[in-house]
Amino acid sequence: MKIVGIGDFLIPCSDLENAFKRLEGTDIETEVIEWKLKDYEELQKINLLIEQGGREQYEPDEGVMAAIRDADMIVTQFCPMTKKVLDSCEKLKAIGVLRAGVENINVEYATEKGVLVFNTPGRNANAVADFTVGMMISECRNIAKSHMEMKAGNWVRDYANAASVPDLCDKTVGIVGYGNIGRKVAQRLKGFEMNIVAYDPFVSQEKSDVKMVSLEELMACSDFVTIHSRMTKETYHMVDKDMLAKMKPTAYLINTARSGLVDEDALYECLKAKKIAGAALDVFDLEPPGATYKMIPLDNVTVTPHLAGGTRDAFSYSPVLLLKELQKLWFEKKSTHYLMNGKECADHPWLQGLTR
Repeated sequence: MKIVGIGDFLIPCSDLENAFKRLEGTDIETEVIEWKLKDYEELQKINLLIEQGGREQYEPDEGVMAAIRDADMIVTQFCPMTKKVLDSCEKLKAIGVLRAGVENINVEYATEKGVLVFNTPGRNANAVADFTVGMMISECRNIAKSHMEMKAGNWVRDYANAASVPDLCDKTVGIVGYGNIGRKVAQRLKGFEMNIVAYDPFVSQEKSDVKMVSLEELMACSDFVTIHSRMTKETYHMVDKDMLAKMKPTAYLINTARSGLVDEDALYECLKAKKIAGAALDVFDLEPPGATYKMIPLDNVTVTPHLAGGTRDAFSYSPVLLLKELQKLWFEKKSTHYLMNGKECADHPWLQGLTR
């Protein structure tokens, strides 16, 4: 069996080579190639093109196509796996994606061809959870805004939320989406002695360590609402005008997940009218948004340029996480929750004789 790993600006070939060392002494052949792009900005532009227009919007170059043609498995982070790629790789049995999101993979077509698709959920869960807590404190305590003023030579102590600047202790935080990231956010905020509620239609109260409530109840009772759901057709604009109207006037909304989970126009109107205390946003409908973008000039918003998941540790450890799961599958015949289309590809040879 041959595995080809595709390195990029964020997970370079050296990280893939280090992870593939776990397969030394086996009959698995590994190869690493570089997805050659001009710079990081080009990578970002391709990612945005795919996120906004779909995975068929960009094809890898011929160098990549030639290198992966005889692969049994391809491991990639951002390099797109389109119909053309899947059709040209006649031996392909599996694709491994080094992140939770699979926007760059044509999963439906891969499934149609009997190709397994693995993702790496939680690879940046610590990074996003840490960043979320930082954004929450930065917005409600005006850390970023006061930093900016000080850098400009201004001594400003009066901000939009001056009448209601909170302590975190005894406040309620509502976590929308209680998966890997949501649970880690809860772990961190327990240290601040906060009350925690969560909404997730896939998590029962019996399997949760916090109080599970409806989305409506969460929006109404929370002093902070933080978004961590997966972006799907069902979750698009799940926090809409009606949900925002349920929030307390002293509450804050934090979004370090996907912009489309929140109706950005409705949030803008809500913030502009000071119907809630503020928001902290790492994601936007348009990226990069530019200085005049509607959310940017508001005085009750802390903004960052899609940084939440971007730590060196998160990127470098992703291939190791995926390889650990694949080793369990191949050598211990154990099932893995990293597999996205196992039910549809139940006849795949890799899935025969698995135990839990």
